[in-house]
Amino acid sequence: MKTIIHLIRFLTGALFIFSGLIKANDPLGFGYKLEEYFVVFGTEFMAPLATGMAIAICVLEVVLGVALWMGWKAKAVIGWLLALILFFTFLTFYSAWFNKVTDCGCFGDFLHLTPWQSFSKDVVLLVMIVLLAINRKTIRPIGPVFLGPFMVALTAIATMGFAFYTWNNLPYLDFRPYAVGKNLPEGMAIPEGAPVDVYKDLWYYRVDGKVGTYTTEQAPWDITQANGEKAEYVDRKTELVRQGYKPPIHDFVISDLNGNAYTDDFLQAENCLLVISPFLDKASEDAWIKVAGALAWARSRDVRIAILTGSGKGEIETFMTQYAASQWPFYQCDGTVLKTMMRSNPGLMVLRKGTVKALYPARTFPDAKALAALTGLQP
Repeated sequence: MKTIIHLIRFLTGALFIFSGLIKANDPLGFGYKLEEYFVVFGTEFMAPLATGMAIAICVLEVVLGVALWMGWKAKAVIGWLLALILFFTFLTFYSAWFNKVTDCGCFGDFLHLTPWQSFSKDVVLLVMIVLLAINRKTIRPIGPVFLGPFMVALTAIATMGFAFYTWNNLPYLDFRPYAVGKNLPEGMAIPEGAPVDVYKDLWYYRVDGKVGTYTTEQAPWDITQANGEKAEYVDRKTELVRQGYKPPIHDFVISDLNGNAYTDDFLQAENCLLVISPFLDKASEDAWIKVAGALAWARSRDVRIAILTGSGKGEIETFMTQYAASQWPFYQCDGTVLKTMMRSNPGLMVLRKGTVKALYPARTFPDAKALAALTGLQP
C-alpha cells in the first residue's frame, strides 16, 4: 500500500506542477477563462482581478505540487490540495452539466478538454487526494529539515517570476494556432471528407389541447386531432447531435467599418502588419506612439497594414478623434478571437503570405531594422 501511496503522491504532484506551469506560461489566457466564469456566476465586478487571480492560482498549484513531492507540511498541503480540487470539481461539473464554459482552461492551449473530460479528470484527482489524506502519516519529508521550506520558497519565487515575465511579454511556449510559423489559411481550412455537424429538429405541436414534442420522422404536421383538424404548430428547436470538425482557426473575419470582408486580402498579401487591439478603451496609451511609427514605416513601403479591434464603430471614431488617427486603417474583428491572437493590447503581428513571421507585445515593438528583416524590405 505504501508503494501505491508514493506513486499517487508523485502523480498528483506532477499533475499540479504541470497544470500550474502551463497556466503560468499564459496567465492572461487563464485570466480570460476566469472572466468567463465570472460572467456565468454573475460576478463580472471581479473581472479586473482575473489576471492577478490567475497568477496566484498557478503559483499555488506549482508550490503545492513541489511541497507534496518534498513531503513538507503534508497535512496542510493535502488540505490545500483537497480544497483546490473540490473547487475545480465543482466548476467543471457546473460547466459540463449546464454547458456554460466549454473549455475549463486546465491546461491552457496545450490541451483542450471537453467539460465532461475535465470533470472526469478532477474526480480521479479527488479520489487520489482523498487516498493521500487517509494515508498522510506515511508521507515523510525528503532530505534535511531546511530542504522542504527552501524548495517551496524557491518554487514560489521562480513560478511567480515566470508568470510575470510571460504576462509582460508573450507566452514562452506558444500553443495557439496563431503562433510564429503558423500559416493562418491552413489553420482555417477544413480537410476534405472531414465530419460535419449533425443536427436534429424537434417540433412542438398541440394535439387535442396538449403540446407534445416530435421528431421530423414523426411528421407531426400530418397528425389529425379528434376534431378532425390538423395538429397546431407551436414551436421548433434545432439541437446539435454530433459536432463535426472545427478548424483550429474559426470565426476569424476581418471587415471594414461598413461590414465589407477583407480577410483574404490580408492573408494573401506579400507582407502585412496587423496591429491587434481587442478593445481600444483598454489598450496601453503609451504603445500607440510605437504603433504610429510602425504604421508609418509600413505605409512608406507599400506594406499592407491594419488595426484590428473588437470595439464598435462609435468607439473607433472616438479613438480616432482622441489620437488624431483618422488616417489609420481600422478594421473590425471578433474581440475574443483577437484576445486569442495576441496576449497584449495592443500587439503587433507580422504576416507574410498568411504565415506568422513575428509577434510583438506593446512593450517590445520592433524598430525599422527589425521590420525590414522580417519583410525583406529596406529599413
